[in-house]
Amino acid sequence: MIGRVLLRRAVEHRRPAVGKADLGYLFLPGAWGFGYATEACVAVLDWFDRVLPGEPAVLVTQSANASSMRLAAKLGFTEVERFEAWGAEQWLGERAPAGSSA
Repeated sequence: MIGRVLLRRAVEHRRPAVGKADLGYLFLPGAWGFGYATEACVAVLDWFDRVLPGEPAVLVTQSANASSMRLAAKLGFTEVERFEAWGAEQWLGERAPAGSSA
């Protein structure tokens, strides 16, 4: 295993995220930079859009994590807010439901 992708209902994040599908991912450093996270997250979000059409997804990452911020943008997440948690500034993004004009 080189990493994992997780979708769960957000219960612990900021108010704008609670109850929405929360996308999380974690890959081993040796797997960084090969596009595996992009490929895996795209597949998960495609599945999500088919199974739960019309549902938005959220993602939280450290704003200092440039690679994760690029991935979030590539996946279609846009900034909702920034906040302090876990000793660093966090970025909360939301992805509009597939097919929406939002």
